[in-house]
Amino acid sequence: KARLMKPIRIFRHEDWVHPGRLTQFLNARSIPWVLVRIDQGEPVPQTIDDVSGLAFLGGTMSVNYGLPWQLDEMALIRRAAAQDLPMLGHCLGSQLIAMALGGGVAPMPDKQIGWWQMSHCDNAEARAWLRGVPDPVEILAWHHEAFNLPPGAAPLYSSPFCAEQAYVRGNTVAKVAHPEVTPEMLASWLDLYGYDIEPTAPSVQSIEQIREDLPKRCVAMHAAFTDRIYESWLSRVAAYAQA
Repeated sequence: KARLMKPIRIFRHEDWVHPGRLTQFLNARSIPWVLVRIDQGEPVPQTIDDVSGLAFLGGTMSVNYGLPWQLDEMALIRRAAAQDLPMLGHCLGSQLIAMALGGGVAPMPDKQIGWWQMSHCDNAEARAWLRGVPDPVEILAWHHEAFNLPPGAAPLYSSPFCAEQAYVRGNTVAKVAHPEVTPEMLASWLDLYGYDIEPTAPSVQSIEQIREDLPKRCVAMHAAFTDRIYESWLSRVAAYAQA
């Protein structure tokens, strides 16, 4: 394939919350991407005609902080949504997209951390995007806040502790869980951020529970869920990819 392809622009908010499986997946398909390091003070580009999609990663800050870069990203999200440019949200990214497009984000009664079974929602969008995905499917979640769906969004799947886990809106798919984690990433999170895990509620697993069969579970999640969602998303990116 000699054709030029516009890159996917990925926004990183903390230097230890990496794209993980996302860039592995893109590299394996020779799909170009560029990283905007918000954690290093890089500005949010407001152009969308030079990219084929936008991806927003996680972070430990709340979207309700209203930080300058969050406002800049939300302005970009609204501009992209107006043209239905494909967007992908992971955790904080899903909350930024939800808030930018008219949804809300608020703390949950208890945070949700660990490997949880997610059940498909019953709607046409969920059936299309989750085709071939087991129901339920095990996904790694780590979040304190939950979004309300923005207008026009369809829910994808739910967990026992957070009904609204993911949504689709046009060419955009966003999930508050972390299907992008690799074994190395998750192990480093447990080292760096393990203090966040206090199993004081049924929705928070212990570090030992999360570590159990960790490499195998990440690989299984990628095969059953992550890669299928990325494939669905990339089929939409293709229409915007020509440089």
